[in-house]
Amino acid sequence: MQVKQLIALSALALAGTAVLADDITPEPAPFVSTRTRAEVKAEVQQARARGELQPAGEEDVVVAAPQRSTLTRAAVKAEVLQARANGELIPAGEQLAVAHPVQRARAADTLAQVRTPAATH
Repeated sequence: MQVKQLIALSALALAGTAVLADDITPEPAPFVSTRTRAEVKAEVQQARARGELQPAGEEDVVVAAPQRSTLTRAAVKAEVLQARANGELIPAGEQLAVAHPVQRARAADTLAQVRTPAATH
């Protein structure tokens, strides 16, 4: 009995797939390019040179053009050292300064606070 049911179910499934089959829809007119292959290749090379090419699959991501820094390496190092001294550096991997609102105390203040209780005891 189960074999008959399996055959009937298979026949029904195959008949159902034939109902969904559709003929191809031909294009009304074939596409004709207005530019040559060489023109398109030259345009791509120019866009690549200007840095305007989008990464493959990244249609809606706008890639900002790289900008050159106006600061020297020494100036950047000095800014980092000053920010470290002021306790303004954000820990690596943190995007917002709000994540770490507690500023680091200056080393001189901390040392003075540590020495004061020890001298009184």
